[in-house]
Amino acid sequence: MLNIARNIYFGWDSTKSKYELPEAEVIPYGESANEKRKLENITKKYSTLMDHENIPLPGFTLHKTDRKNWGSVDQTWLVIDPRGFLVRISSQNLERILHVTGITEGLIQEKCVWARENTETKMTLVPVSSSSYLEAVRNTELIEGKVSMKDVQIGDTVLLQNKLQGIYMGIISLYGPMLDSYKNEYKPQVFMRRQVIEVGIGNYHYQTDLKILKVIARAAQPMTREESLKRIRQGIDRGNSYFGSSSNMAGKYFGVHGRVTHASLHAVPKVSLSFEEISEAEATNIFYIGAASTTGDNSILMFEHKNGSKYLVDYPYTYNTVSAVAITTHSFDACELVPFDMADAKTLTLTERRKSLMYGSAKMNSPSFSFDNFAKFYKIVKHVKNETYV
Repeated sequence: MLNIARNIYFGWDSTKSKYELPEAEVIPYGESANEKRKLENITKKYSTLMDHENIPLPGFTLHKTDRKNWGSVDQTWLVIDPRGFLVRISSQNLERILHVTGITEGLIQEKCVWARENTETKMTLVPVSSSSYLEAVRNTELIEGKVSMKDVQIGDTVLLQNKLQGIYMGIISLYGPMLDSYKNEYKPQVFMRRQVIEVGIGNYHYQTDLKILKVIARAAQPMTREESLKRIRQGIDRGNSYFGSSSNMAGKYFGVHGRVTHASLHAVPKVSLSFEEISEAEATNIFYIGAASTTGDNSILMFEHKNGSKYLVDYPYTYNTVSAVAITTHSFDACELVPFDMADAKTLTLTERRKSLMYGSAKMNSPSFSFDNFAKFYKIVKHVKNETYV
């Protein structure tokens, strides 16, 4: 959401100057974490820092185009800010300016102001004659007058700063399949205490802070947290729900990363695991459920070899066409687990990296396991206090 910060900072190194005017970096003043972090960084980086009111001004002038440094891929434009600095803008920014106003002998013929998306610190130059400026002014008024969370009820339809609209569902903790790290360690995904809105049936957007700008419509009958949770769980149980933290709510998971399979009012940072011994028939069913996931959910089934070692299925990564082979219970890859205490487990660690995620000849090997190689089968159950999910 394009908006205009009321104040901006210009930072530059007064000991290094290629041009008659200092080349400055411009950032907005704000209270978000990334804004504070950026201000702290440029305070350390530059010897001079000045703050100015961010108002539309005449006199913005093109100076020259070049690369900021030898490693820069694209050329950028140095623009003279009328307050006495050179600031870089992108060629795309200049193109947008040329669509709405003229430039005579380098002088942009309209007043301009610095704007940015949401709480980003990257600034763009916007002429006052553009539709973007009018949008930014409206957005700024919305942001500055945003509603207090204490005035938002579960069930209200709200507008977010990222332009998404939906029904506010309250604060919910979200949990997902186990995900591996670069250390080959698997642990359940946890998104604790997220503010959630329903942007469509079974389609949920979440953030730690949703940045609700306004309540578009009050709920005729506000929901309780329990009613909201029940509604969310029903979507998960139907198998047609999607949870995303991006404003691009495509409604589709790519792999198990970010996938939500359980929602709770309990906030548990470390989900514990238990292992329920099951029959080969039930293991077969779970095996193919895992295979149906885009990249294979191997966190729901564990095998015990006849020699006592434990394994997880190494489902092929379907986006690698070389390794995207059909698997069956008579022909699949598996990864051995580091020995662990089954009575007290929160993570599982592989002895080596999954073959399906490796490049080169390793992933070309023929599957080498069958259900006949294993003596026992276990369903991996995740525990959120008194609640469980697989």
